[in-house]
Amino acid sequence: MRIKYLIFLVIIFFLKNSYSGVNEKWTGEWLALDQWKSEFIIILEENGFASSDYGDGQKGFWEIVDGNVIIKWDSGKEDFIFIGVMGIQRLHKSQQSEYTSGMKKLIN
Repeated sequence: MRIKYLIFLVIIFFLKNSYSGVNEKWTGEWLALDQWKSEFIIILEENGFASSDYGDGQKGFWEIVDGNVIIKWDSGKEDFIFIGVMGIQRLHKSQQSEYTSGMKKLIN
């Protein structure tokens, strides 16, 4: 019984630490571009909240899916952030448009 409990705790420890490592990779401030190459900031917080200074400002939630990030904005728009052949990329989807642009993490 104790061995099963110990194995369970070890598994939980490694899962938690591996998730937090992925989470830390994505949290922070990001410099993003829109389809006209205008710069704006996206902030991904540890608690799953996302915000942006684009336009009048955006708020939403983000989650990690298969090592990538999906942001669901309160406005109904969505961003998919992934590591592509050209670095960190952002696929933006809204009812009006869809485009891909680059991103880079800002060092605080």
